[in-house]
Amino acid sequence: MRLLRMMLPLLVCMTLLIGCTEKEKFIVYGSPQNEEELESLLKEEKFVEKTTVIQYDDKMLVAVQIKPIKKWNKTKLEKKLQKKFDEKYPNKEIFVSADYKIFYEANKIKKDQLEDNKLSEKINELEKLAKEET
Repeated sequence: MRLLRMMLPLLVCMTLLIGCTEKEKFIVYGSPQNEEELESLLKEEKFVEKTTVIQYDDKMLVAVQIKPIKKWNKTKLEKKLQKKFDEKYPNKEIFVSADYKIFYEANKIKKDQLEDNKLSEKINELEKLAKEET
């Protein structure tokens, strides 16, 4: 019984520490150019919770998860990010989405480690998926 009393606070502390570890909030897949710049650009926005950026040649897909309290303004925030990226990278074709299905598919691309020739097709497919109304 005494051993249990001594171990219980230790177990509680360990559980809290394990639960509080920060997961990856910013992922870049594809060409790693300007990764730090992208990360700082997205970290400026307080409403962004997690991000996956897929870059391929002159295309860039930015999939973001917005914090729950800000989800009511999702389209407005999406347009704000789109404008910000278009100004920062005028020579790239950029697609920004705050839709969870796009975020999920972007993470799936990263996990599957798609080849370069399939990456461009998949980005186009995700753009069409985002424009689809469900």
